[in-house]
Amino acid sequence: MTQAISAQGTLVARAPAATPTVFTTIGELRNIKPPALTRKPIETTSHNESEESFVVGIRRKGEMTLSIGFVPSIGTHDHQTGLVKAYIDGSRDIYKVTYPDTSQWLFSGFVTNVAPAAPVDDGLMADVTIRPTGTQSFVAGVAPTP
Repeated sequence: MTQAISAQGTLVARAPAATPTVFTTIGELRNIKPPALTRKPIETTSHNESEESFVVGIRRKGEMTLSIGFVPSIGTHDHQTGLVKAYIDGSRDIYKVTYPDTSQWLFSGFVTNVAPAAPVDDGLMADVTIRPTGTQSFVAGVAPTP
């Protein structure tokens, strides 16, 4: 039997650099793509070996992308305290992704892109890109009950 869980209810919160322990959940989240976790394989095969060998490189994180129903006047999106403000300031803030099983990923990062879209006959949207930097922390959640 699978232990997979629904992604519905995943949240992303931001703690500004000025108050790194005060998290506010980002509103109107649509699609969330947390940072990819990668490591480069480094080939270490020598000329006198007949099989290739590798060691693992440093841990790397890809960018996190959020698709949001963009509301330029709400506090988690706006240019005074929200994601647009983080972009303007280039602030290194703390981000927390909380999954439905209460597991969490925490990392610091910079907002590198806010791309609003205003399609005809649809809602105002924005794609937001956050570039992680430094150490990422993982907090275990509670396994779902069958």
